[in-house]
Amino acid sequence: MKYLYRGANIHFFNERDGKLIPKTPHENFCAPVYMGSPHATMGSGITMGASTINTAILHQLEQKGYPTSGLSFTPYFERAEYYATKNGSCNGYVYKIDIGLLEKYGVSIISVNEHIEHPAIPEDNEHILVANDFGEIPRDVVVELISV
Repeated sequence: MKYLYRGANIHFFNERDGKLIPKTPHENFCAPVYMGSPHATMGSGITMGASTINTAILHQLEQKGYPTSGLSFTPYFERAEYYATKNGSCNGYVYKIDIGLLEKYGVSIISVNEHIEHPAIPEDNEHILVANDFGEIPRDVVVELISV
C-alpha cells in the first residue's frame, strides 16, 4: 500500500478551506474511558483508562463521528469517492496521500482493521491519521487533490 485516500464532500472541503483539519484539533488522541461509559460494552475492545486504541475505536464506532484529532482515510479510491460524493448526491474532492511522507511530516497512522476486532465498516480498511501536534495533517503529504 503506497497511498491512502480521503473523500471530502464540497461542504466539508469549503468549511475547512481545503485543509485536512480534524473535528477536535490539538486534543490528544488518547481518550480516557471509565466504568459506566456508554461505549465501554462487552466486545467493543475498549479498555478502562486512556489509550490510543480506545480513541481509534470511538473514532470509527458506528460511524457516528465521535470527535477526535484524527482523520479517516482508506487505501481504496472508490471508497473515498463514495464519501466525497455522498454516494453520488453531491460533488467533492478526494485527497491522495503518500504514506511514505507521513513520518517525515510527523503524522502517525493507525490501521483500524489491524487493531480493532469489530470495525464499523471493514470494507473501508480505515486508517486514522493523526498529526504529531494533533492538528492539521500537513499539506505536504497530499500528492494529488482529485475533483469528483
